[in-house]
Amino acid sequence: MQVHALARVVAGTALSMLIMVAATAVSAQTWEYKSYKKQGMGSQYNKDVFTTGTISVEEKDGQAMFSMNAGPVDACVRGSIPAKVTKTDDTTIIEPQITLAGCEKFRYVIRNDGSGGQREVWRGEAWKNTGWDHGLTPKK
Repeated sequence: MQVHALARVVAGTALSMLIMVAATAVSAQTWEYKSYKKQGMGSQYNKDVFTTGTISVEEKDGQAMFSMNAGPVDACVRGSIPAKVTKTDDTTIIEPQITLAGCEKFRYVIRNDGSGGQREVWRGEAWKNTGWDHGLTPKK
């Protein structure tokens, strides 16, 4: 009888641990983000005119969702968007999978040490840094 009781305790403990692991499988990360603005119809973006907001990625059951909260944004980045997220020891790369016609293919390469990152766009069959400081530091 003691063997059966021990087996039930072990099975119960294993089930509890499995439930805890499943609950922690959902992860979310948020970064500070500078969203640059145009000052009128047909104007160019201005490095001195920006809104401070955030970008976030929430992962659940293997599916990452990207969202931006940075004031009024264009239709390409409104709402929750599926994203491809690649993590290494040094960086987290977030590539929103935008399906809306006419939207630019882009990604964020964020340094995991908290020192920021860059926004890259797809040009000439390669990723190119935009050269604009978007912040991309962890939200505190």
